Amino acid sequence: MSEPTPRLAILGDADPTAAVRSVASAADARLADRTEADGIVAVGDAALREAMRAVASGDARSVPILPVGDGRHAVDPEYATELLADVVDALAASAAAFEGFSRVAHPVLSVETAGDDTGPLAAADVAFVTAEPARISEYGIAFPDGDEVSMRADGAVVATPLGSDGYAAAAGGPAVSPGGGLSVVPISPFTTRPDTWVASGGLRVTVKRGEEPVALVVDGVRRGVVAPHRPVRIETAATVDLLAPTAE
Repeated sequence: MSEPTPRLAILGDADPTAAVRSVASAADARLADRTEADGIVAVGDAALREAMRAVASGDARSVPILPVGDGRHAVDPEYATELLADVVDALAASAAAFEGFSRVAHPVLSVETAGDDTGPLAAADVAFVTAEPARISEYGIAFPDGDEVSMRADGAVVATPLGSDGYAAAAGGPAVSPGGGLSVVPISPFTTRPDTWVASGGLRVTVKRGEEPVALVVDGVRRGVVAPHRPVRIETAATVDLLAPTAE
């Protein structure tokens, strides 16, 4: 009995996307919408975040995602096209492992304010920033182990391992490996020796002073203003499997 033809969704607008589609078609994959795909190839950071949020929310099937690009967790486009036929074969065989790749679970975060149980999802980071630049606010961070800290800063960012080398790293935070927790970093803190943290699970962020409006920015998109003294809960909503090259 022949193996079923795997359905592959390819997301992204960059030039490598066309090359990936051509290789996938040559490998006998059937190009499909993400809602029907057995696997997803996401070319570029924006496509990867879109794909991860879609899988986490149920707008796409729970399938592995191959990130293609120049990011820390992505596969170089040329290398990805070389191994894409093996990925297609593995999808056709419903394999748990892929030739040349392993499946690595990455968290997608839910962001919920008080009285709101349907907040946005974040694949990379959640930032709290004052609407006016160089305007300091005070933030309270409640960690899952019961510890609480306060900090005065222009803002704060909570990043997944995927996003920890982006905005959070630019603000002075550590790069976190998958499974290592969430990076919590103040933005332009009002101190010469700022602390950063790695949280083992979900946390709550509260704006403790309301002199300046604080915007909530999720994966680079502004999602409104955070009301003072109303905590924003950030939790892992789901984990999504990304394909990563295995060591040769």
